[in-house]
Amino acid sequence: MFNQAVLMYGYWTDFLYFSRAKFAVLVDNGIRVSFFSNCIANLKR
Repeated sequence: MFNQAVLMYGYWTDFLYFSRAKFAVLVDNGIRVSFFSNCIANLKR
């Protein structure tokens, strides 16, 4: 019982950590891409 609880806790923390890392990368890429497309749009004008 105790081992199962520890296993579930470890699984959830791993999952949340992984999701947060993926989300951070997505946000980072999104900001960078929009920043560059804004720069390109401004340069074309």
